[in-house]
Amino acid sequence: RYSTSVEEIIAEPFMEAFKGRDEAFHGAGREDIDVRMLGNGRPFVLEIREPKVRRVNLEEIGEKINRSGIVEVLNLEYGNKRDVISVKNQPHKKTYLALVECEEEVSDRELSQLEKKLENLTIYQRTPQRVSHRRADLVRIRKVYRAWTERIDPKRFKLKLYCDGGLYIKELISGDQGRTTPSVSQILNKRCVCKELDVLEVHDQ
Repeated sequence: RYSTSVEEIIAEPFMEAFKGRDEAFHGAGREDIDVRMLGNGRPFVLEIREPKVRRVNLEEIGEKINRSGIVEVLNLEYGNKRDVISVKNQPHKKTYLALVECEEEVSDRELSQLEKKLENLTIYQRTPQRVSHRRADLVRIRKVYRAWTERIDPKRFKLKLYCDGGLYIKELISGDQGRTTPSVSQILNKRCVCKELDVLEVHDQ
């Protein structure tokens, strides 16, 4: 268990200012706790229920959140119910940057082939084993549109992906014991794992 969350860090100053009964955080997708959200960030709506104060200084609240040194918020503005529906239901494409480590050495030719094979590739993902206890067991169909690689050493490389939101990147790399296909491990015919993962951008449709 972790001592705090992005939602708590953002919501607490708003709850203090609006004096609301409770809150609900609506974000454009979600990532694992060990994944950094970089670039311009992730669109979100914070719903304050039964506020006693109707108008507050959003800029001051934003500055307070940003002083946490953990989370940074930008472009705060008042929203409505349509914004909640939009941020929850609108499909987003994303750009990720992964650090991939393989058991065996990977050649430059193999990296080049990986880029080509991942381009416009349809991925079939059965619910990953690590989240199967809280997610329905079904097969999701997602797509990778572009892929770029950059070698670090004989067994490690950076993999940049432009793909559909909702694609489990760690499993796209590992294959998740055949539950994700095709996968980076399958294409390279080597066991590969994701060691680090960043979201570089959440793209508007």
